[in-house]
Amino acid sequence: MANDQIFNKKSATKDELARKQGTRKRRSRVLISCEGEKTEPLYLKDLINDLRLTTVEICEHQGSAPISVVESGIKAFDADHDFDYVFFVFDRDRHSTYQDALDKIDGFGKKKITKNKTVKAITSIPCFEIWFLLHLSYSAKPYAPAGNKSPCDCLISDLERKQYFKGYEKGKKSYFSLLREKLDTAKTNSKRLLKEGLKSSESRHSANPSTLMYELVDSLERVAKEYNI
Repeated sequence: MANDQIFNKKSATKDELARKQGTRKRRSRVLISCEGEKTEPLYLKDLINDLRLTTVEICEHQGSAPISVVESGIKAFDADHDFDYVFFVFDRDRHSTYQDALDKIDGFGKKKITKNKTVKAITSIPCFEIWFLLHLSYSAKPYAPAGNKSPCDCLISDLERKQYFKGYEKGKKSYFSLLREKLDTAKTNSKRLLKEGLKSSESRHSANPSTLMYELVDSLERVAKEYNI
């Protein structure tokens, strides 16, 4: 009798485990398309590792033109439709294809194949480095070309005056670990900046300065919470 009880207990445990595995929610998959060999993928890889995410893929396009970043992301999605989120990360700066990229994302998001997907443009004006700056202080200073400097160059000049960023160069390091403790500050400042910017801008993709990086971070954090680790 004792052996039968042990056997039955083991069988019940096995059945219970099978039921749990059968009902476990599928983890969301995320595709992020961004510039390759630049600060963005370095930062994003460290963020993803920090959140212990294993269902996120980064499509790194060699080049900075927004339209090329979008086309590369769409090509990656066409090769594998099994993504729940598709994000396109690019800057405004002086890129001539910025609006074309936004229009292409809008059309892509309306396709039947992406009907139940989250498709978003994660734009930064003038560039990704505004996200770094907002970790350290709030500023609504707009950026424009000055002499031979692009709007992004002007922002970087301001950033270099801040802690951690003296002699800053794009693509040299991610800066995530240095800024990790100030991530919530960056999100709060980014939301505030966009709210203020929308008072005088036509859209969330034209407010100067602004960054929608907080939306990408929020989404990745939500996906991380799906994990039963």
